[in-house]
Amino acid sequence: MLEAGSQPIPGYQLSRRLGSGAFGEVWEAKDPQARFVALKFISVRERTTASSEIRVLRDLSQLRHPNIIHLHGIQATSQHIVLNMERADGNLEDLHRAYMEETGKNIPADHLLDLLEQAADALDFLAELKLPSVNPTSRGLQHCDVKPSNLLLLGDTLKVADFGLCAGTSWQTHRSGWRGTPPYAAPELFNGHAATGTDQFALCITFLRLCSGERTFWSGASDDAPPSGMPIDFTKVRERELPIITRALHPHAGSRWPTCRAFVQALRDASQSNLPQTGFHVRPRPKLRNGLHSAAFAIPPLVR
Repeated sequence: MLEAGSQPIPGYQLSRRLGSGAFGEVWEAKDPQARFVALKFISVRERTTASSEIRVLRDLSQLRHPNIIHLHGIQATSQHIVLNMERADGNLEDLHRAYMEETGKNIPADHLLDLLEQAADALDFLAELKLPSVNPTSRGLQHCDVKPSNLLLLGDTLKVADFGLCAGTSWQTHRSGWRGTPPYAAPELFNGHAATGTDQFALCITFLRLCSGERTFWSGASDDAPPSGMPIDFTKVRERELPIITRALHPHAGSRWPTCRAFVQALRDASQSNLPQTGFHVRPRPKLRNGLHSAAFAIPPLVR
């Protein structure tokens, strides 16, 4: 049984559970050198599901992209496969909550775009990547589950995490049902495949949710079931951003922006064009540190 104070892996003492989801539990732990790490415990019954994430993280850890969560190692117990990873201070959902608590407002566009630019770097890196043990024949990879809770923060650095649904752009991701997390999942994921631009769709939904809250979403948009259609009410998108957003959310992946970075840069250009030339006030930025933000707000679960 996993509990605070126990050592399911010799030398690693669990301190607190950070979260739980469909594929396992994540715990904060101290390693033998008294450093904090995150341990993701995946039931051995889910080893087939876990194998994709393990292969991707293992190969990505050898490349050490600064905006992709680093895997320290893989261990096992009689009941769990354990991923030993960097421990984050929180995720973008936590940061949004911190802003709402401290300022009563959503994350301002300039701060959010600084962070999403880092996510775009990681996602564009994946989109051009061939890993010998993962996608030797496809053009690149799509994360396929980009959402605020999978975009972690270590200080001011954003790290993309949770590669359990990562797929090659030429793969059939599934044969029936749906895959991903509504409303972030692009239409092609509901048709059984990923495409270049799949992650851009999710990054765009992430921007809208964190920058405008629920204002631009149809009231029926849900995180728990496949969407019946586009989750965004375009009549409520800011006019200067409308052509950028509609392109990123185009139903045909090939008609979206060429890269995630191009999409984020277009948003930045639109945002900066609306700033006054002088005298504007820069709002303070809440920070997540060691499980707390600057107003001592407790960080909630870090996984799905």
